[in-house]
This record gives sequence, C-alpha cells and structure tokens, in this order.
Amino acid sequence: MKNAYASLAVQTVVSGIVMYLVMFVMIDSLGSFYNNLNMFYMTLMMVAPMVLLMVLAMRHMFPSRAINNALIAASLVVFVGSFALIRTQTTIGDRAFLRSMIPHHSGAILMCSKASISDPEVKALCGEIIRSQRDEINQMKAILARK
Repeated sequence: MKNAYASLAVQTVVSGIVMYLVMFVMIDSLGSFYNNLNMFYMTLMMVAPMVLLMVLAMRHMFPSRAINNALIAASLVVFVGSFALIRTQTTIGDRAFLRSMIPHHSGAILMCSKASISDPEVKALCGEIIRSQRDEINQMKAILARK
C-alpha cells in the first residue's frame, strides 16, 4: 500500500482479529467458543499500544504530525476506555456475563486436564475444578438457551 496510514489501518484490523482469536486458544473445546465483550475489550487493549508504538517507532513512515498525534491520542483513549470497561463491567449484563464466563471456565478445564501436575493435593483440586467448571458451563449454556 502506498499510503502508510491505510496500511496501518489494515494491519491494525487484521492484527486485532488475530489477537482476538488467539485468546480462544485457552478454551478446552470449540463448544466453549463464545464471542464476548470482555475479549473484545482485551483485544482493544492490545491493539491500542500496538498502534501507538508503531506510530512512534516508525515515525519516518508516518509524515503527518497532526494524524500521528490524533492516532496517539485515540490509542490512549481506547486503551483507558477499554481498561475501565473491563474493570467496571459496565456494559456486561446477563448474556454478556455468561458469554464471557464460558470460555473462562473452559480455560480452567484445559489447564487442569493438560498440566503436568504431580502433587496429589493439586491433582485432587484439579479434579474438583474440572467437575465444577463443566457443571457450571452446562448451567450457563442452559441459561443462555432460555434467554
């Protein structure tokens, strides 16, 4: 692309999609894949510093001081805004909560089932975690089906 800013926009969108999807590597099964706002906010928190750093590190590619300042300011606003939304859960209602918790619980199952655990107490704990998280995932899926 001849326009560095257009290239940055495309790279940002593509990188954001990749980052969002990579977060789901931590789920135990595809049945636990639920698009959710919390993962979206986390993606924005990763993309925002990336844009800021690219603009600062490759200043020679981005000649407009005004556009650069706007991108830096926007990156800071997006980062702080996403951070606030994650920490306050302001936009998270019943459905959004459940859609966020299913992948989270699934990650606990994955870790417990795949980790090389030798301590008997930790093994027992993981057994309890797997059972309880599966039960809770099933309950959350049932609630989502009713809503």
